[in-house]
Amino acid sequence: MRKQSSNQNAMDVNTEPSKICSFDYEAIEKPTRALMHQASRFWYFKKGHGKIFIDDAEYELKPDTLAAITPWKISNITEVDEPLQLIVIIYDYQYINSALQGPSVIEKDCNDLLENMEISPVCYLDSVQAKKMDDLMDELKQEIGTQPSSVSSFKKPMGSLYVTNKLVEIMLLYSRYVMANSGIRADATPGQKSIMSYIYAHSSEKLTLSKLADVFYASESAISREIKAMTGVGFNQLLTSIRMEKATDYLMYTNMNLEDIAHAIGLVDAPHLSKHFANHIGMTPKKYRETYAKVKKRFALTTKESAYEIVDYLHKNYGDDTLNAQDTARQYGVTVAEMNRSLLYYCEKNFDAQLNMIRTSKACELLTDTKESVMAVAMEVGYRNIKTFNTNFTKLVGMTPSEFRERVTFQKGYDRE
Repeated sequence: MRKQSSNQNAMDVNTEPSKICSFDYEAIEKPTRALMHQASRFWYFKKGHGKIFIDDAEYELKPDTLAAITPWKISNITEVDEPLQLIVIIYDYQYINSALQGPSVIEKDCNDLLENMEISPVCYLDSVQAKKMDDLMDELKQEIGTQPSSVSSFKKPMGSLYVTNKLVEIMLLYSRYVMANSGIRADATPGQKSIMSYIYAHSSEKLTLSKLADVFYASESAISREIKAMTGVGFNQLLTSIRMEKATDYLMYTNMNLEDIAHAIGLVDAPHLSKHFANHIGMTPKKYRETYAKVKKRFALTTKESAYEIVDYLHKNYGDDTLNAQDTARQYGVTVAEMNRSLLYYCEKNFDAQLNMIRTSKACELLTDTKESVMAVAMEVGYRNIKTFNTNFTKLVGMTPSEFRERVTFQKGYDRE
């Protein structure tokens, strides 16, 4: 029988939100509780024997076992035959992934690397591979130390770049070793997503059990039982937890108001965001922003910050009918392709989709709170013609602007969940 996992709160990952990574040692003498990880990590087992479940698959733990735990994987060490001693590296997966998406990187190689980590979360190293990995781990430890919350600042020149390169090298070697050791499961398919991964990727939408049932070809009750079995919580509680994790990034990297952040993560208004955020994170959104906005500049999270700055920029300028991807990308010193790749990874929507979502959200407010004509609303939110406005609005809302005004009563405090 599968054990329920506890959701790893974003504040319980031993690193501040603005850290690239941490390095620490750990000893495990008995089986652990199942845990769903919000923060990604490498576990490098150097001594001991046991067994671990990662999602639905069981793996042996022995010396020189390297495990790659990506966000929203569920782990559970079920057996400890000999005490386990391991190195733990907790890192910012989104930041490292953005480094892999640079213009000098071959996109297919990057995708294969990440897919290998997703599909094969455990790799058994031979003596030569283990020696290389030992050296890498030692280099990383020498750079950042062994305190769980190290990397608050870098004492050596170009420390951020050095640590980033070492983490990418670990990921690259992991992928090579998996392939060399035939670690890719025969039944695994590229891009295969678990229910947890799907919920994470689509959490800003109006996600329901019915939608999940359609995607995974199962009944709603089966999906609900699966989520409960894996996490110990219901679908709505899990979805809220994921949304709150994403809210922390909007608070850190943008100046968006709470109402706009609520819409961006799939909630209907600021009061619901504030309530859920305080319950899950342990402080109000305002306090969180005051605390971590001050430390986010300790090192450059360039791609991540730029993505959220662009979203912030769109929220401030959506009414400008000349707003376009080319000019915006040029303003931020990137190509349109780089901008869209960053937006898709961090915010789930490319430039055009982000802009249309923002404009439609603002149009909904105007249609319900004012008596302006549909044409006037279209112009106010940045559309040059009524046809484009109607098309985009209908696609996102499921009805025309006129039908929306007639049928929908906008109730402040009504939660779309």
